[in-house]
Amino acid sequence: MARKIRIAGLCLVVLIIIAAFSAMSYAQSNTVTDVKKAEITEITDTAVKLSWKKVSSADGYIVYSAEGDSKDYEKAGILKDYKETEFTVNKLEQATSYSFYVTAYKEHSDGVVESKEFETLTAFTLPKTQKVSNVASQDVGKLSLEWEINSKASGYEIQYVLGDGSDFSGAESVTIKDKANSSYEISKLQAKKTYAVRVRSYIMNGKEKLYGPWSKAAKAKVQDKVEMPTNVDTSKPMVALTFDDGPGYNDASDEILDVLEKYNARATFFMVGQNAKDHPKNLKRKVALKCELANHTWDHNHYGKNVTASDIKKCSEAIYKACGQYPTAFRSPGGNTTETIRNECKAENMPLYYWSLDTEDWKYRNADHVYNAVVKNVKDGDIILMHEIYGSTADAVAKIVPKLIKEGYQLVTCEELVLAKTGKKPVPGEQYLNATTIKNTTS
Repeated sequence: MARKIRIAGLCLVVLIIIAAFSAMSYAQSNTVTDVKKAEITEITDTAVKLSWKKVSSADGYIVYSAEGDSKDYEKAGILKDYKETEFTVNKLEQATSYSFYVTAYKEHSDGVVESKEFETLTAFTLPKTQKVSNVASQDVGKLSLEWEINSKASGYEIQYVLGDGSDFSGAESVTIKDKANSSYEISKLQAKKTYAVRVRSYIMNGKEKLYGPWSKAAKAKVQDKVEMPTNVDTSKPMVALTFDDGPGYNDASDEILDVLEKYNARATFFMVGQNAKDHPKNLKRKVALKCELANHTWDHNHYGKNVTASDIKKCSEAIYKACGQYPTAFRSPGGNTTETIRNECKAENMPLYYWSLDTEDWKYRNADHVYNAVVKNVKDGDIILMHEIYGSTADAVAKIVPKLIKEGYQLVTCEELVLAKTGKKPVPGEQYLNATTIKNTTS
């Protein structure tokens, strides 16, 4: 009897040992080793790349991310092969702080077993690539540039170098600490030389500056001195005749050009793109007469805040295709200006022109009224508004041009007028009321 009890006890001990080993084995099969040696290997403005040491006991990995100081981590990606030890988290916000960690996982009959968070990695994405919107030399020895504001940046760095921008190794650098600043003027440059410039933004991570990518290099030739056209006498009074809405589908535009040619006068024509497309011969004649080609939107259907960048671009392309020259000036239908208009004109290197003398030829359609509106009110530096699509306006121009010349006025383009009166070329994106007055209001 005692022997049976001893055997039974021994069997119980064996069963307990087996159960313990089974439990231990089960527990081991339901755990996975923590991910170690995780690190950030690459950072851009929209992505962060992570790598870590392989966990052989795992089936795969899960990458988690959280923005800023948030502890609400979300799954950024799942890798189903334990040999894959790199992952790039994409579609991130530029110039923003993020946290990351990686876990290993193992699939089991009861579900998925995941290792604990072993270590957290933090990183700032870089600022986005800047865009230089306008580079020009409007003054002797100086170069001005503009760029878009990055609201998340701490500031900007500018580099400029003599040449075409293929090599910036010897570039000069300027730091702009005001993140709300979007323009800068570089001075003391060599006259008649071409310089290339580029911009990048930066953010501060403690005392460290983190820079975004450089913009594409933009270049411009630096002015030596303002050169007046040989046929403009700055000591004499002058005005700019301007004509909107053409070329017309009648003889008015050609009759106006006949008068200008007869008296060796010039004017600025603010043309509608779809009309320009249909009258290439007219545009080429304007070029031959040294008149200024100007943009008045594609179809004149949008006014003020409704004018789009596309309205302007499409018109510029139509003018170029018709005569091989891009317009050098802009006037909005109705004259109203917006930031959208100004920005597109900056991008296309076009100043804007309002007017200081309105003939209201569109309203009265009467040659005598137009003639009197000009000769009784004209003064030196005026920008005079007319339209090249009315026969009555053409009749008035036939009398206005010789009358103004007789009184000592030179008839010049808008660009020539501003250049003669200010000594500087008109500034792209600025709207001129007359030769010397900038009209800053927008609609």
